[in-house]
Amino acid sequence: MKQSRREFLLTSAAGLGGVAVQAQSTKRVLIRSAGEPSFKRRLAERELERGLVQLRLPMEVRLAGADTKPGAGEVLIALRLDPERFKNPEAYSISALGGRALVSAASEQALLYAVFDFLERQGAFFGIDGESYPVEPSALVLPMSDQPWTASPRFAVRGLLPWPDFLNCISVYNREDFRAYFEAMLRMRFNTFGMHAYAQANQWAESYLSFEFAGVGHLAFLDNTASHRWGYLPQRTSTFAMGAGQLYDGDVFGSDATRLARDPWEAARNTRQMLRDAFAYAARLGIRTGIGFEPYQIPDEILRALPPEAKPEKAAERRGPRFDIESVAARKLLETRLAQLLEAYPEVDHVWLWEDEGMNWESRKSGLPLSVTPFLQAHDFLRRHAPNKRMVVSGWGGVARNFEDFHKRLPGDIVFSCLSDSLGWDPIHEVFGKLEERERWPIPWLEDDPGMWLPQFHVNRFHRDLDRAAGFGCQGLLGIHWRHRIVDPTAGFQARFSWDPKLTPEDYYRAYARSQAPADRARKLAEVLADNDKNRKILCTFTGEIKDGHAATREFSGDYNEAFTFWGDYEPKPEVMESQKQVAAALRALAGAATTPREKERIEYLARHVEFLVPYSQAWTLAHRLQLVLKAAGEARKAGKNEEARNKVREEGLPLWMQLAPEVRRAMLHFQSIVSTRNDLGTLASMNNKFVRLALVRLRLSMAEYLGDVPAETEKLAAQVTQPDMAAAPRLVVPTRPTMLGKGEQVRLQIIVAGGGEVAKVTLYTRPRGAAQWAATAAALAGRRTYQAQLGPFREEAALVDYYVAAEFRDPSAARLVAPFDAANQPYMLTML
Repeated sequence: MKQSRREFLLTSAAGLGGVAVQAQSTKRVLIRSAGEPSFKRRLAERELERGLVQLRLPMEVRLAGADTKPGAGEVLIALRLDPERFKNPEAYSISALGGRALVSAASEQALLYAVFDFLERQGAFFGIDGESYPVEPSALVLPMSDQPWTASPRFAVRGLLPWPDFLNCISVYNREDFRAYFEAMLRMRFNTFGMHAYAQANQWAESYLSFEFAGVGHLAFLDNTASHRWGYLPQRTSTFAMGAGQLYDGDVFGSDATRLARDPWEAARNTRQMLRDAFAYAARLGIRTGIGFEPYQIPDEILRALPPEAKPEKAAERRGPRFDIESVAARKLLETRLAQLLEAYPEVDHVWLWEDEGMNWESRKSGLPLSVTPFLQAHDFLRRHAPNKRMVVSGWGGVARNFEDFHKRLPGDIVFSCLSDSLGWDPIHEVFGKLEERERWPIPWLEDDPGMWLPQFHVNRFHRDLDRAAGFGCQGLLGIHWRHRIVDPTAGFQARFSWDPKLTPEDYYRAYARSQAPADRARKLAEVLADNDKNRKILCTFTGEIKDGHAATREFSGDYNEAFTFWGDYEPKPEVMESQKQVAAALRALAGAATTPREKERIEYLARHVEFLVPYSQAWTLAHRLQLVLKAAGEARKAGKNEEARNKVREEGLPLWMQLAPEVRRAMLHFQSIVSTRNDLGTLASMNNKFVRLALVRLRLSMAEYLGDVPAETEKLAAQVTQPDMAAAPRLVVPTRPTMLGKGEQVRLQIIVAGGGEVAKVTLYTRPRGAAQWAATAAALAGRRTYQAQLGPFREEAALVDYYVAAEFRDPSAARLVAPFDAANQPYMLTML
């Protein structure tokens, strides 16, 4: 039976242990401000005001003075520090009586967390990509008078460990992207950011921690579309298929820190300055940061410069480090790298040292031991030069096999941390329960890199892992990820379950869905997502089998390789191909029933990701079978049966490719139609480089080796499937949406006009919250259909600033585009720091 809006609000409030405030009798919500608030106290007040405004409550919201008392038709929310009341410095309580609500916290940081918890209980969702507020106006929900909302974190260390190597992650970030990332972390009540940087052989070195030693430097990269590692081949974005090139401002997509640099040293300087500023910003928001490297691995250039005495014979054949880790040169090298790290990032709280990735997989097979010498040397160096920094020993899942031994041999103040084995499908290692009082932070996978293009929902897995970590007495937990918006359903659960041990996956999905859709569709959306997650109904890396004590996995889009590796010996399971069609159909029905552009965009984002899997799985299957034809043809040609080989490709291979090509187009257009973030732009670039190129170009070249030239109809189809989608609706995309700005600061806003005719102008509109008039600023063309404008600086007295963007076309009949969709009622909003 259909539930009324009023019934839904009251039911939701009851489920939160609260009561909905009736709008008919309440006209105003007052947030009582302290007389001389500190930075974080002021931020808490303004973030509360900002959130309540974005909920579109049917009542006025404003800050009030320290002596304000609520009058008739008013609710007063007071923020107070009460450190003596709480044992945990991040704990807080929210209580209510009559027309008053009291938010009491142990510290200023806890006060911020209380504000975000309060907003979540009103229906807000905070994720890595930012915030989502209910698509329908909300009622204010307060705790019952005898049931205050109290919270204390399950883990002292809660956070994220984004992996920087592909085009879809922080490798392509600019200053504004890092700012938005840390703003999102704060609202998720995360307090720790960790980061691994490669500095390996074969040009795996990243410019975050590039260094010089023995008189030389080395090449270092942050990947962009001109890169030639991690399976990428240099490719101009203007050559991307199906009109995708219009989403980029130039032929190279990536971080400005590297794509605009003239040499490796300038790239390193730019990168370090950008990340150093980001770490300083994180510290201002109360987020601890860490970065580190693998001491066993060094770039080829540095290896060549080492003295021969530090390079054992046949080092290339060794399964461990290629240099003598116990040598004097190794110690000097390690200290040089640590000194460079501390100089580059003085704000950093944690210095991470990682087990070599290759040694991890080797040790899983052979039990290769790991020397503790670098860890002891690093600990001693930090004790002497940076005693306020914490050292973290970490690695892939295999390093956990060394932890019991390390625990006996390493100082007790070193933190132990590692990724979960088998891409997170294995549970958190039991050794975490055997380390006594040592601090330890397991790292489960929000997503895994062999399934990088696939939507991944792992709430049930995280429910298991967080409970297991808490049971082992772990003091911290971080989630590894690359992308952000599509992993938000899992990241949001990690954030909330790190505080609330009673939260179930089903209840969480209901809360998440309420932030994406109205009551009726929210209920159905929650059911679809929870069922899909629990029963693994869509393509994923886990086969469902356990081999040698570990979860067995298969790669279906490993972005560290060619990704579309159809030449493997497996295909998607028929039952999964069928069940994911059902999930896609259910999400499509929900998207089709959406009644507002905002709701439609949110559900479309989920639906199109799952819909992508249907033709992608079919494309994989067809390409795999075509590969088998090519393999058989190759064997026939090797046996001298050239005509047989040619006939096999012509009669069996060509028909398969003719079926494959339209599936590639369908898959790509599903994803391309919902690209909305900078991470999505990176994913789209990767798909063009590793999916479209392999399926539509390389396979045709393979067939041509047997046929001389492929038939004209094949070339005609290739041209057709790579054409832009003329039916695609024009869109206005703002990949990064800043949400905080300090006094005198500016931050760049990038705007993409996707589709439509010739653009006449793009405009940024801003106004202090409550002002009647919008200030208009023309956005400048950055390249192709990408524009940019500067947000700020704004008047000092402004607490909140609204903004939105608009695009107009030369054709007077073309509709004006605005972002966000409902800019008049719910624009983007800045909290002024």
